[in-house]
Amino acid sequence: MKTQTRQNKLYKAIKLAYWKPVLASVFCTTTVLASGAVTAQQQDESAQANQENTEVIEVKGIRSTIQDSIDIKRESTTIVDGITASDIGDLPALSIGEALETLTGASSHREQGGATEISIRGLGPYLGSTVLNGREASNGSGDRSVNFSQFPSELFNKIAIYKTQEASLIEGGVSGQIALETVKPLDHGKRSFQVGYKANWNPDNSDLENPERDIGSRITASFIEQYETDKFGEIGISVGAQKKLATNPEQEARTTSGWRDCRLDPSSDAGIYSSGTCDSGDGDLALEVDPATGVAPDANTPFVFVPSSYSYRQNITDDDRESLFGAVQWRPNDKWEVNIDAEYSDRVFTEMRSDLVFAESRRIDAPNVAAEDHIAGDLVVTEGGALRSFTNEQRIETNSQYQERLEEYTGGGINVKYNVSDVLRISADFSTSKTERRENIIQTRLQSEPVDIYGNEVAGANDDGRVETRTDILQNGALIPAFTVQNFDVTNADLFADAARTRVDLNQFRNNKIEAFRTDFDYIPDIDFLRSIKGGLRYSQLEYDSVPRVRDEFTFDDDAIAGASEACRNSSFPESGFLSAVSGGQPLITNIDASGNVIDQGTGNTYATFDALCLASNLLGNDPSIPAPRDTIENVEVEENTFAIYLQANYDTFISGYGVRGNVGVRYVQTQVDSAGLRGALTAVYDEEGSLSDIVEDGSELTRIESGSDYSEFLPSFNLVVDLTEDVIVRGALYRALSRPSPSDLGYGRSFSGLSSDRANDSLNDAVGLAIANGNPSLEPLLSWNADTAIEWYANEDTILALGLYYKSFEGGFENTSAVETFTVDGQDIDTIVTTQQKDDDTSTIYGVEVTASHSLSYLDNWLSGFGAKVSYNYSDSDFEFEDAQFGASSVFDGETEVERVGIVPPANLFGFSRHVLSTQVYYEVGGFSAAVNYKYRSKYFQQFISSPGNLRYVGDTGVFEARMSYRINAHLKVSLEAINLFDEPRRQYNPQMENFSEVNVYGPRMFAGIQYRY
Repeated sequence: MKTQTRQNKLYKAIKLAYWKPVLASVFCTTTVLASGAVTAQQQDESAQANQENTEVIEVKGIRSTIQDSIDIKRESTTIVDGITASDIGDLPALSIGEALETLTGASSHREQGGATEISIRGLGPYLGSTVLNGREASNGSGDRSVNFSQFPSELFNKIAIYKTQEASLIEGGVSGQIALETVKPLDHGKRSFQVGYKANWNPDNSDLENPERDIGSRITASFIEQYETDKFGEIGISVGAQKKLATNPEQEARTTSGWRDCRLDPSSDAGIYSSGTCDSGDGDLALEVDPATGVAPDANTPFVFVPSSYSYRQNITDDDRESLFGAVQWRPNDKWEVNIDAEYSDRVFTEMRSDLVFAESRRIDAPNVAAEDHIAGDLVVTEGGALRSFTNEQRIETNSQYQERLEEYTGGGINVKYNVSDVLRISADFSTSKTERRENIIQTRLQSEPVDIYGNEVAGANDDGRVETRTDILQNGALIPAFTVQNFDVTNADLFADAARTRVDLNQFRNNKIEAFRTDFDYIPDIDFLRSIKGGLRYSQLEYDSVPRVRDEFTFDDDAIAGASEACRNSSFPESGFLSAVSGGQPLITNIDASGNVIDQGTGNTYATFDALCLASNLLGNDPSIPAPRDTIENVEVEENTFAIYLQANYDTFISGYGVRGNVGVRYVQTQVDSAGLRGALTAVYDEEGSLSDIVEDGSELTRIESGSDYSEFLPSFNLVVDLTEDVIVRGALYRALSRPSPSDLGYGRSFSGLSSDRANDSLNDAVGLAIANGNPSLEPLLSWNADTAIEWYANEDTILALGLYYKSFEGGFENTSAVETFTVDGQDIDTIVTTQQKDDDTSTIYGVEVTASHSLSYLDNWLSGFGAKVSYNYSDSDFEFEDAQFGASSVFDGETEVERVGIVPPANLFGFSRHVLSTQVYYEVGGFSAAVNYKYRSKYFQQFISSPGNLRYVGDTGVFEARMSYRINAHLKVSLEAINLFDEPRRQYNPQMENFSEVNVYGPRMFAGIQYRY
């Protein structure tokens, strides 16, 4: 990693006022749709009347893509939205995630500024499923969603979302199924060669003193060819490759993920808690219902939520991805067809993180402490227990961290089709998909101390190295916390002179593999109203294993710090304008003297930073080595075997003069889950200050234990399409759908959260009381009965107005349940309550409405004819409830007796549920020129942690603008400009309820300039 020494590039991207593009987008969309909808049908009839005298013009670009999308929707027998591209590389998006977001009801979760997981109809990704060329795709996240940023959009030619089910579709999607397809070379029908280059510039990257690279790049090449031979018949080949290099700078303000609820007593001189501190468990609320009284002791007690720390994070990142897709399609004769395809993606993502940490935020002062003894400031807490302002004494730290994520995907398969006769075709398909993810972290902490690295006294630090601090959270228009410190210059690297600690982590080690075989038949019976009868069977085996974080930890004497600090400190802060977009115009840190006067040194948006790899190497005396994976009680090992069989009839007929088509069928699914865990003797590990820092296992004495479950379900489905007129279609669907738990949720491991030296554990019992389950092997799938209906008007090839209604009734939800388990720590048996999830018997419902409208003014005879627009909107509502594992209502078992726990935070809805999802697009095309502006909005949603799925984390409302334009110079050459997150929309997170600040991520816009050559 480069040392950050270059002069700062004083440039900041100009950010336009937010309301102007919003109004412009809404106005243009409304105007375009309204101006043409009434006359569109008349214009279409006139065009048809004069068709013989009109030159046929091939439509390309955005308008062509929308026309294809309309055709997909119109011709389908299910409710589906999709995009196709006439040529590979023509999907109008920078990634598959961005392309999917343009479809009605699809929205994304964003990481590093780009679309990753996709939710359908506002429902979470775990309620949907994804297939690649008709096959399940693995991922490295531990859930069943797919990280779409892993796949380049340039190498796909069709994407679709099936929102209603049919028996032939692979089960797993209550909300729908996302289907991705690569090109089949013979079906493509023509030779094609293209190569493209896109330069990537991020304006925030220009604020870095020493970025990994000034300009990113993505080079894509593809080749498709067909051959006719006398001996071997027709053979088609296609191959595509992409090399992507990008840097995605990121600025963050955040808290730790672990929170504590503490009694609030503002009138107490001893403090706001019964013990005067929230740094131990003594202040926690007692929320278990007393069977003798029927009430929980602290059910109505005022409380406050506190994290263990607040921090700022400055990131320098590097993203290196290589992708390779290939296919062979062979038709030796009219009877046989063989398709072989393979996909490969290798991604290395690295981050250099520089954190400033206010490490003891649970040590909150009482509200009436005299100002002359402490920094003046009031304790401000909302009715819901969210902190807004407080004072305390705490240590201040720098954490310098290098992190790399290595993710490799391999997939593919072989499909054989055989035409037995003119009315019968059979097929067989074998597929494999495998993802391996590794994440390595090297982190060094330096802490405040009464003296600096040279032994000079630090005025603002007490004998414990703690500094007087006031924390103001979301005040004065800021989206992040701000801090006032007394006589402590956070920009002075000399002051971080204590508690040097280096951690070398294998942070993630996950493997996910899916192998499947299916065989199908398609029979055309001699029955007028039946178009075909389909059937088949499928067997799949999913394997998932995860080894938890493995850590090597090293501590150093204070006299080792000076040399490393001098060698590895950055001469200045790595980034200008840090977090200024979300700070409300105020400094992040204000340094004051004992009289309250502001000191220039240490006031502002910067702090001392170090090169993480340099610091670790200097302290260790050599380059750090990542530890190997090892067995612990946290291990997750899951095998899921599924057998499915289906039968489906496709019909197409006339009833009372109306065209009627669709399908009816049933799918039977049988699944067996086997999960293994490890148990054994545990040892407590204490840091240099006597705080419990870890609980480790003796790997030689671990015993393997196994558990599992099985279930069988029938999934009937019925889809109906009625052609009321040539232009108006009515649809309906009834079906039962299934969504399986994430593989990581089926684990049988145990872990202990929150153990670190930044919190004090009064006793081993208190620490072990934090035990959580890594899953539940008996967790059953979520099932729902579903009803959909829609009416669609197709005025012409450019126009659609569709209104859809849907209803889902879930058979059971999820609840937290707890049981007492015994752990042997240092030879002592300790009982603790372990919380996990199980399916309950409750029912819940979702209903929603979705609207799609698209129109082009192409029938006009002036410059306005190039305009077109598309808008899609989804609204949904649900009474589903998901309780927080720590602060929500729960059932607690003390071995035999069930005790109810009162919740103090409202439950979340379904994981990923957004009430509102909106996507708008206004485009203009004339000749070879094409331009479009997209606006995508998603209301708040619950985003689940893989590591702690029971904790509620919310992502706030998000609205993102994208823009693109291109010019086709001739048949072979095209240039383009594209931008995402155009107005620097941050991502805001809250935990465990919406008032409680958790994290803000600022990514900045992403700009791309490209050139494409096609032959």
